[in-house]
Amino acid sequence: MKLIHSCLCSCLLLLASFADAQYVTDYKRTADMHFARGNYYSASQYYEKYLNSKQGKNVESRYKPYTVAMKTEKQDKDAITYESVVYRLAESYRLFHDYTGAEKWYAKTISFNAQQYPLAALWYGVSLRANKKYMEAEQQFSDFLSRHSVKDEYRNQAEKELDGVRFIQQQLNAPVSGVSTQIMGVPVNQGGANYAAVWLENEGLVFTSTRPDSLQKHVSGDPYMNTLYLYAHDQVKKLPLTEATATHQGVASFSADGQRMYFTRWQLKNAKNMAEIFMSNRSGDKWSDPRKLSTGVNMEGYSSKQPFLAGDYLFFSSDRPGGAGKYDLWYTTVDKDGNTGDAVNLGLTINTPEDEEAPYYHTASQLLIFATKGRTGMGGFDLFQSRGALASWTEPVNLGYPINSVKDDIYFFSSSTLNPLAKAYISSDRNSVCCLDVFEIKKLLLNLSGKVMDCRNNEPINGATISLVDTQYNKVLFTGKTNAAGVYTFELEQAGPYKVIAEWQGYETRSKPVLFRRLSNRDTIDIETICLEKNKPYPVNQPVILKDIYYDFDKATLRPESFPVLDKLAAVMKEYPAMQIELGAHTDSKGTDDYNHVLSEERAKSCVNYLIQMGIEPSRLISKGFGECCPVAPNEINGKDNPDGRALNRRTEIRIIHY
Repeated sequence: MKLIHSCLCSCLLLLASFADAQYVTDYKRTADMHFARGNYYSASQYYEKYLNSKQGKNVESRYKPYTVAMKTEKQDKDAITYESVVYRLAESYRLFHDYTGAEKWYAKTISFNAQQYPLAALWYGVSLRANKKYMEAEQQFSDFLSRHSVKDEYRNQAEKELDGVRFIQQQLNAPVSGVSTQIMGVPVNQGGANYAAVWLENEGLVFTSTRPDSLQKHVSGDPYMNTLYLYAHDQVKKLPLTEATATHQGVASFSADGQRMYFTRWQLKNAKNMAEIFMSNRSGDKWSDPRKLSTGVNMEGYSSKQPFLAGDYLFFSSDRPGGAGKYDLWYTTVDKDGNTGDAVNLGLTINTPEDEEAPYYHTASQLLIFATKGRTGMGGFDLFQSRGALASWTEPVNLGYPINSVKDDIYFFSSSTLNPLAKAYISSDRNSVCCLDVFEIKKLLLNLSGKVMDCRNNEPINGATISLVDTQYNKVLFTGKTNAAGVYTFELEQAGPYKVIAEWQGYETRSKPVLFRRLSNRDTIDIETICLEKNKPYPVNQPVILKDIYYDFDKATLRPESFPVLDKLAAVMKEYPAMQIELGAHTDSKGTDDYNHVLSEERAKSCVNYLIQMGIEPSRLISKGFGECCPVAPNEINGKDNPDGRALNRRTEIRIIHY
């Protein structure tokens, strides 16, 4: 069962492996046996022993891949043996996530016959990526794609990995995330794998571990079992839950009142982990004997695992048929007694042909957070989030660095009811050779600060309304006011695609994006100063009719009742010293075209001359006569004179060229 491979932590099987073969001198045969069983740590140790043995060194010494001379049958056999051992050794290291060892040996395999080992470049690239050698990894993925033209899962993975190494570099140079990730210390992370931490209210932290005190006697020969533990008051102790012989159990989820628990039990059967989900009820200080959930959840012949209870619904991961491929996320209803119904797939918005695992649902924010290998990420399992409920989900978004890393990141759980990233736990092998550790996510309180000024005089604006908007969801997160110095501040729990909007009565609304940068010791984001301008009295490049402009009959002489309108226009132009306008006059259809054009020109000039007398510079004024052009109403209706329409057409307009 994927990712629980980390929980098994193959390196812990070394003692048992050596015990099985302490008298065996045929290291290769022993290594092959462990490889077939899925015990990759022990396989790697015995392949190494073989290559360092006299027999192995003799085989290596006769291995001459570039020799053109006639080879003997013995040399051909030695070449096959040497190459197969080196490739199996590289595979063993990769499969228990020791990418340093894997890189070393895959580096040798890429010189082998590419037809014999067609996936060597792909896995070499994966190892390089896990070891943070992104440019070299990109080259290996490109080389693999150039040779592997078949559209299959390996080509799909290489394409995704190629996108991934570019995504990694983008993430490492991305703005600050607003959260920190820190590995938890002893006694939580102590000996073996430690993962899938959940907060049990009024109790402590429940997590799964393969630490040495989980030693059990059983028939499988595996001495280290996954078991549930409780961390409280700086001490770790086993959860008082009945254990089954030769069976791992862990990855728990609890009801809101802490009285019911769902968890996973799994066994290795025919080199494959088979998992089922169980339920237990609290009984005093202990838990009742676990009861396996119905076939609606646990389908015969398939695995169901990693339950998460959210109200009346149980989310889980399963490789049952009817999904998008491999492990998918599913849900089922839960009644008051804890009984479950039929499983429903979460759909193709969430699930991919690859693995989706470890679902977590934050009810307050309607966020589904899960791990997947099926989307572009930083490597291995990445954590993604999607907003929605059961049948309707938004496109999943990568949680990014530092929550995700170039290795596996899985088992998200938040102990915050408001913001899932305020206080959370994840499991990751980013700091480990073989196994998952529990990491704590904490919010970085980011102070957002900026200033609002008046564009005309650079004076601060006191009392402007400031809104912080999440542009991804077009949602206002906070509102506030500027102080006497024009300054505003917000306290953020996390970075995001935000903008700040500034508003003040009588002024144009303006906004600025919030640009996050990687912060070192500073925790304040300074927003570029927002400069507000007064609302423009007229739109730019659109004709505006000046009402109450009157002329003497059949003349261009302004009548006195026109002066207040032009006085107001002059005042506006003085307020906007760069403002330039075109003043245009229109006539009705009475008279000839030439006469009307001349009359309108003279009337427009009369307005311009008045404004000049009011102190407006001539260079800012343009007069234009339109004659009877461009009526706004019909001068005649059905061939009859329309006095009302002609009255509307006799008008004076301004058009703002610029402010």
